[in-house]
Parts: sequence; C-alpha cells; structure tokens
Amino acid sequence: MHAAGDPPGTGQSGSLPTGPHPTIGPDSVSMPRWPGPLLIIGGALLALGALGAATLVASGQLDIDGGILGPIALVGALIFVVGLVYTAVRQIRVKRFLPPERYRGPNILVLLALVLVFASVANVPFGEDATALVLGDGELTLIGATIILVSTQTALLLISWLFVYRPRALAGLPSFPGREPLKAAALGVAWGVAAWVVSTVLIGIVAVVLQQLGMEPEPQAAERAIEMLNPVLVVLAIVVLAPIAEEVFFRGVVFNAWLREGGRRFAFIGSALLFAVIHVSLLSLLPIFALGLMLAWIYDRTGTLLAPIAMHATVNGISVALALLVRFDVVRLPV
Repeated sequence: MHAAGDPPGTGQSGSLPTGPHPTIGPDSVSMPRWPGPLLIIGGALLALGALGAATLVASGQLDIDGGILGPIALVGALIFVVGLVYTAVRQIRVKRFLPPERYRGPNILVLLALVLVFASVANVPFGEDATALVLGDGELTLIGATIILVSTQTALLLISWLFVYRPRALAGLPSFPGREPLKAAALGVAWGVAAWVVSTVLIGIVAVVLQQLGMEPEPQAAERAIEMLNPVLVVLAIVVLAPIAEEVFFRGVVFNAWLREGGRRFAFIGSALLFAVIHVSLLSLLPIFALGLMLAWIYDRTGTLLAPIAMHATVNGISVALALLVRFDVVRLPV
C-alpha cells in the first residue's frame, strides 16, 4: 500500500506539491498560447451563432437561406476541436520538463471537452435515435442505439490514451491488475453491493425531495435504454464498457492528475463531482457524487483500477439486472 498523500503506486512519502505548474524548459514556449483560446472561442461562437440562426429560420423570425447554416456550424465545430487539440498538445509540450511525479498532461477540462465533442459528433447522424432514447418516442435502430450507448465511453478511452497514457503524462502508476488482482476484484464486488444500497437510498431521498418541490424526476437515457434495447447490448454497454471507460478516465486520469496537482482532498472531491456532473441528472447528482467518492476511496486504498472497475460494474450490474427482471415481468414492482 502506498503512503497517504502519494499517487497510487508511487511508494513515496511526504505531501504532494500543490499550486500551478511552473513553466520550465528551453522549449516550453515553442508553441504560443494564443492560438488555442482564439480557435476555441471563435469556433464556439461561429457554431453557436449558426445554430441559433437556424432556429430563428425554422421559426420564421429570420429570412435567409438556411441551407448554408449547417456547413457554417460544422466549420465552427471543426475550428473549436482544432483549438482544443492545439491547447492539449501545447500543454503536453510545456509540462514535459516537469519531474515524472507531477501531472504532465493537458488540463482535465480540456480533455473532457474533447470527449464530449467526439461523442456529439459520433451521434450527429443518429438524431432520430437520440430523440427516441431521450424522450421515449419513436423507434431505435440497432446501429444508432449502439453508437449512442458506446460513443462517450469510447471517447473517454481514446482521449485518455492519446493525451495522457501515450505521452506518459502520469508516469509511475501501477499496472492495471495490480499485485493481487483477485483480491482487488473481490473487494470491488463486495463494496459494490454496499455502494448500490447507499446509492439507491440516496436516490429515493432525492426523489422525495424533488417531488415535494414540485419537480417530477425524468427517466435517464440509460433507464430508457434498458427498457427498449436488446439486453445483450445493454449489458455490454452499461455493465462492461461503461465501468472500464469511466474508471480509466475519472479515477485513472482525473483522480491521479488532481492528486498530483492539488492534493488528496481536491482529488477526491473534484473527481467525484466531475463524475456526477457528466451524468447530467438532477436526481442522480448526489448519489453519483457519493459513488464517485467511494470509487476514489477504493482505488486509493488498493492502488489498482481493477477494484473500482469491479465495484462500478457491480453497481451497474445490479441495477441493470433488476430493471431487466421488471421489464420481462419476472419481478413486479408494487404500484
């Protein structure tokens, strides 16, 4: 077990350095800073402006050729992505002279923005499927449902590999299975059952509070997917792929990066909060935040991603299993 305050697997004692990274090294300013923000802001304004104009055209409030707005929005999105990639590459180059125990990768929010853009672009051709999944109205195609379910998870793995693991921005991490993989997996499953109970209780409490405030919780896309899609696809996407991808990113990248940049408290709270926000659910915000803290704790305790992956898969697996039992009338919930 690693010493308190150290990144898992480093085996070093003492507190982590805090504060912003120093800019050091002879080549640290070889790429100017300004193109990244300029491209990001300019691309976002262009894309959002085109989309806003398209909305006005559709409502009859603006009389222009709407056919040009789609390509303009696409160009704006492309410029936005180029700005994000430029910023990420520049930050890797600037930080490569830092000692290996520091985080030498791009800003976490830049990585997350790249993930969301990648997933959004992948979902563009399947707008009708997305509408059917989110609103529960319409039919889903197999290819559309598959892309929608796995696009974000695929993006999490791809961006993590390209901008963190491949350039060794988090050097010194332990191997994936760890020294005792069976023990880590068993511990993850056991704590996963407890985490599912805690999350379910918290969801119930939040649901009651929201109802008292006159807010009726809406079903999440994952819940609709379980109700509508092939069970094999649901299990592969939600019970297998999602835990792997989300733990690689939120615990493997975010937790370790913020542990090295800001210390233990920042890493625990920050990674759990980001994990909760990305799920975009008011009902599940508090339960997922609590789950994120538990996943970070078991990762910090075991020093291997296998434990939180097993824990996360257990939580998702129990929920999916119960939902499928209800869907196929094996279990009937009281009205």
